[in-house]
This record gives sequence, C-alpha cells and structure tokens, in this order.
Amino acid sequence: MRWTALIVGAISIVLACALAVFSAGKLVDHVERHTERRLVTILNEAGESWATVRADGFQVVIGGLAADEATRFRTIQLINANVNSSRVYDKTSVSQPDGLQPPRFSLEILRNVERVSLIGLIPTSLGREYVLERVRKLNPDTQVTDMLEQADHPAPSGWQSSVDFALSRLEQLPRSKVSITPERVKVTAVSETPEAEKSLKRQLAKGKPEDLNLVLNISAPRPVISPFQFRLKVNNGQGVLDACSADNNFSRTKITRALFRVKLSNDVACNVGLGVPTTDWADAVIMAVDAMAELKSGTITFTDSDISLIAADSVSQETFDNVVGKLENSLPKLFSLQSVLTPKPLIDGQTGEVILPDFTATKSPEGLVQMRGRLPDELRKTTVSAYAASLFGNDNIHNQTRIVEGLPDGWTVRSMAGLEALSYMHNGSVVILPDTIEIKGKSAKKDISSIISRILATRIGPNVNFVSDVAYDENLIQQNTEVGLSDADCEKQIKAVLGARKINFAPSSSSIEEASLGVIDTIAEILIECPNARFEIAGHTDSQGGEESNQTLSQGRADAVLAALLQRRIRTTKMTSKGYGEVSPIADNSTEEGRAQNRRIEFSLIKETSDDG
Repeated sequence: MRWTALIVGAISIVLACALAVFSAGKLVDHVERHTERRLVTILNEAGESWATVRADGFQVVIGGLAADEATRFRTIQLINANVNSSRVYDKTSVSQPDGLQPPRFSLEILRNVERVSLIGLIPTSLGREYVLERVRKLNPDTQVTDMLEQADHPAPSGWQSSVDFALSRLEQLPRSKVSITPERVKVTAVSETPEAEKSLKRQLAKGKPEDLNLVLNISAPRPVISPFQFRLKVNNGQGVLDACSADNNFSRTKITRALFRVKLSNDVACNVGLGVPTTDWADAVIMAVDAMAELKSGTITFTDSDISLIAADSVSQETFDNVVGKLENSLPKLFSLQSVLTPKPLIDGQTGEVILPDFTATKSPEGLVQMRGRLPDELRKTTVSAYAASLFGNDNIHNQTRIVEGLPDGWTVRSMAGLEALSYMHNGSVVILPDTIEIKGKSAKKDISSIISRILATRIGPNVNFVSDVAYDENLIQQNTEVGLSDADCEKQIKAVLGARKINFAPSSSSIEEASLGVIDTIAEILIECPNARFEIAGHTDSQGGEESNQTLSQGRADAVLAALLQRRIRTTKMTSKGYGEVSPIADNSTEEGRAQNRRIEFSLIKETSDDG
C-alpha cells in the first residue's frame, strides 16, 4: 500500500511538470507571434516593409536588404523605440549601388538691395568666381556673403542655362530670394503695387528657356485704408458709387454683385486694402445696398463701423421706418446706424420761393476762386478767407460773402471742407446748403470721388449728405504734372490743414489717435503734389512733466508722423523729424487752453543752404 502511494505521487509530479513545460511553450509561442505581428504592423505603417521580423523567445531578429545606410539606421531606430534594444539582433544589410550617386546641385540667392547671400552646392566646372563676378556687377557697393560649396562632378543638363537665366534677372529683383536647380528657377519677391506685380512677372518670364520651369511667387502688399469707406447715392432707383473699400478680392466680388441691384450709372471701383474694422464688413455693405434699393432715393455712407443713411424727401415715412428698422435689426455687431429722413423744403408763403441759405465757391480753369453767399459772423468770414487763401493763393481769391445770423450749426466747418474738396479739382463749384453739399467740376485725379468722400467724412462726419458730380478728365493729367505745386504752396496748404485740425496723440504717448488719421491722409495727398520738397516735422509739448521726458515724447511723436506718411507711400527720404520738447511755446502754459495749443506738430520747409562762403 505504501509503495502504491509513492508511485502515484511520482506520476502526478511528472504529469504536472510536463503540463507546465507544455503551457510555457504555448505562452512563448503566443508572445513571439504577438511581437512579430506588432512590429511588422509598425514597419508597414512607417513605409519600411523591406525589413523582416522574427521573434525567438524574447529576442527579436531583424533582417532584410536596405536601399541605403540611412534607411537601415532609421528602421533599427524604429524597432528600438518599441522593443528594448538589448533584445534586438540586427542582421540587416545595405545594397551596394553601382558607382557613386551624383550630388544634388542647387544654388539659392538672397538679395536685399546691396546685400547678397549665396548658399548651395555648385559644380566646380561652373566656378565660384563666375557666380561672384555676375553678382558683384549689380552694384559697386554690393556686399556678398559667400556660403557656396563645390563638388568636382560634371554639371547636370540644364544647370548652366538655369544659373545664367537667374543671374540675368537678379538686377530686376532688389529684394528677393531666387532658388536654382538644373530644371527649375523659383523667384520669391515683393512688388509695390498690383500693377508693378504684373509688369515684373512679364519682364521675368521674357526670354525664358523652353525647357526651364519658371516659378514666380510675386506678391503686392495691400495698402492700408483708413478709414474704410463706402458711399452710395441712389436717385429714383439708379445708383452712383462715390467710394468703396474691401478687405480682399472675394469681398469686393460680393459687393460688386450686390451693386447690380441699384443699376449703377458709373463703374464699380472698389479698393482692396488692410484696415477693415470687422470681418463682417462686406455683409454689412450688402445689407445697406439692399436697403437703398428699397428706398429708391437717398444716400448711405460707411466710415469704418459708423453708418449714416439719409433718405430723400421723396421717401414716405412708412417706407423709411420699415427699411431702417429691418436694416438695424440685421446689421452685424459693432456697426452703428444713424438714419435721417430729409424734411420737405421750407417755402415762403407769399412769394412761393424755397428758403435755403447757401455758401458758394467756384474755381475757374485758371485757378481763380470766387466765394459768395452767407457766413455767420465777421470772425468766421475772416477764418474762411484765410483758409481759402492758403489753398488757392491770396491773389486768386475774390470774396463776396455777407454776414447772416441764424445759420445752421457747423456751417463754417462745412464751408471749409467744401473749399478743401474744391482744391483737388481743376475747375468746378461747391454749394453749401442746410441739408446738402453740392460739388461739381473736373479733376485730373482718377480717385477724386474717394478723395471728396474722405474729406467730408473726416472734416464733418459720416452724416453729411452731399451730391458729387466731379468728372475725371485724363487730358488734365499732363497739365497738372507740368504745373504741380511749389514747395512753398505745399507748406502753406499743410499749415492751413494743421491750423484747422490738429494731429492728436494718446496722453503721454506717441500713438496717433484714430480721429487724426484723416489729417495725415490730407497731408499725404498734399505732399504727393510736391515730391521733392524737403520738410522738417517738428514735435512740441507743453511744460508739464520733466524737460528730458518732454524732449523724448516730442521726438517720438514727430517720428510717428513720419512713419505714418511712409505707410501712405510718401517718399520721406528728404524729410526729417525733430522733437523740440517744451522750449518753443506759442501760448501760455499756465492755462489748459494754452497747453493744448503748445502740444502740436508743425511742418516747415528746410531751406537750401549756400556753399558760397
């Protein structure tokens, strides 16, 4: 009995050991298969299907023939990232290509006017000096940074023609990047205007070798538009577009399509630029166009996010309320709408005449200006006369205005704005009425409608209702180019502008207030007429604060005005900016009114100095 128990126990132990060995083997097989499947999946997803994987217990054997050493190394690194590297046995090999592979030749030229950088690998047969000599011919002062490397290998087909073509075009690309390969030349550059962009592309493509792939990435920066404007006048269902801005070409297309609903009598000229007050600009303009189509008569003006709608006196009160109510409720956020229904004109009960006070100014083709009509008092009459003299010259002014009390508020400002608009015309007239400004004439400026809209919007505000019938006459361009403005006339006009409107800054800052950007625009338009004039832009402060800090602040403000003119594409190479601090007051610093006058920007002609003595 005892021996039987021992035998049964021994058999049980043997069977248990056999079962354990069998189970362990099955477990190892499962681990190996799982490891192989996982690593094969990882290699396939990485695009390295050339490699084979075999799991031997906890060891992983990698085999296969790699195209090159970089591929083999990349694959082993991928395996090591998923399996402990001590378990990886590398049995891969690299195929041996027939002979040496030719190098990949390329040349990149970075040019910033007089500075040129050369980067790349070129064949020795071309020669570094060949490239350097061609680049140095651009300008005697050209500074060349040479980072070229050479390889003693035959130049590939097309290399010489690509390099010669690119170097021949480099003179037309003062700020650019030119990338050259045997089969392609890629040019990346910036042009000043869209018109210059098209012209540059034509010049660069001229004479291109047939087998060369020329890639041109020429862009023209969008100008800054300030303020963003849109002005549409509709009379009996037919529209006239005086000003239009858009933030991109897609927005311009949307606005253009909407304007067909008011049967425009003039061409659609919508300027694309930066400075849009909100991304919903185009949607708001389209809603306004639909509103004007319903009113059939009136004017709507956008100045950034401020909207002014003036309905004609022929529109009924019911129609006005319905259209304005619908527009107010549908406009995107940030837009503010002010609407006015023009009242019926007053009529004298005895004579039947319409009672309308007016101020009228006319300008002849010879530049003679005659002013008639009404002004509120003697002081304002003198102010208007002085302003007209600064615009047109004292000898060209004939003042026949008279003093009448009880004129509407803002009459003098409107009269001066009308005179400023008249100064941009070759000949014409301006009539100031209580509810309307009528402007007629001819001009050599293609964007005269936009200029007039901007002047009236910045001088009077978006609620002004005006009728503009100013025609662009291209025959006047040559005449105006020859005559232009003298430097002294430019100085007089700028002083007149600054006398009527100051350039204001944020407190203790050199940041120009948004409300003063219109003043900068007006000065820029004057400076266009005298591009060779040399001006000093002077900054002045009041006496509050330390003398040194006032000097720094005044210099910063003068610099800010110079920078703002540069943004408006005014040539500033002959201009200087200087801060005078508090040393040149023009009023009493002990009063707030005096301090406000002392905080100012002035433009002064720089007199040419004589070298005789």
